[in-house]
Amino acid sequence: MTSRTDIPSPRSTDPDPVAGDRVYVARRERSWGRRLRWGRRAVQASMVGLIGWQVIRSFLGEESSAEGLCPFGGFETLWTLVTTGQYVRHSHPASLVLALGVIALAVFARGFFCGWLCPFGAVQEWLHASARAVADRIPPLRRLRHRLAQAGSRPLWRRVDRVLRLGRWAVLVWAVGGAAVTGTMVFRDADPWNALISVAEFELSLAFAVLLATFLLALVVDRPFCRYACPLGAVQSIAAKASPVAVQRDASACLGCDLCNEACPMAIPVNTRTRVTDSACNGCLECVAACPSRDALGVTFALPGLTRR
Repeated sequence: MTSRTDIPSPRSTDPDPVAGDRVYVARRERSWGRRLRWGRRAVQASMVGLIGWQVIRSFLGEESSAEGLCPFGGFETLWTLVTTGQYVRHSHPASLVLALGVIALAVFARGFFCGWLCPFGAVQEWLHASARAVADRIPPLRRLRHRLAQAGSRPLWRRVDRVLRLGRWAVLVWAVGGAAVTGTMVFRDADPWNALISVAEFELSLAFAVLLATFLLALVVDRPFCRYACPLGAVQSIAAKASPVAVQRDASACLGCDLCNEACPMAIPVNTRTRVTDSACNGCLECVAACPSRDALGVTFALPGLTRR
């Protein structure tokens, strides 16, 4: 259900605005956003549980390695498979099937895999949410978090952030190109996902160091690996260019509250977009769940290139 509420326009400076200075906006019930968030978290928890069960069975020798459930292995082995008919070592036919599934999802649902199904993204998200919840209850940490948030909004950090986001494209070229040239998964030695599913073996390695760095960064930055280094996210963003699905913003119904920006785990300035087609968008719909206006944000279908950003 929704309710119709009159709300002062964010552009109005009159402390006692008249009817003409007010915007009439259909409001969503807060429970709607909570249901959407908890629905996504339930899906994420199911995927983490599935992978965790596979890891346990693999450790007990009852199942093959859970590494075969990583879609990126399909992209790494594709060139070798096409040219030689052989799979790159440590890859699996299941990885190729999952890779094709990720591409299909990207075309039909944009970033759905990253935002709803990726277990490594979910773990980073939960770490960040837990750290934020703890910090908000400890005054010194709360003040520190606010200072970091203010620093993150400054032009210098935004420029640094844009440069760092190129990292996932560099990792993609290195991982796919290296696998094609050498016939081995060069990215595997630095892949934090591989370290996470092998954590019971506790092997000190570059991958474990990257995993540890990711978890530490996740305490202050939401989804750091997804933002700056994930090659699978880079592949998905290419396919998503053809997707007709995206979050659409109606500026006439926007309250200017910036709650959508605060909710976005990928730090996309949603309130400046007409249609959120940014390559970083992971389709989590946190911006939609946070928006108090019923009509300001929603998921719509449109042919790519026919709507303004």
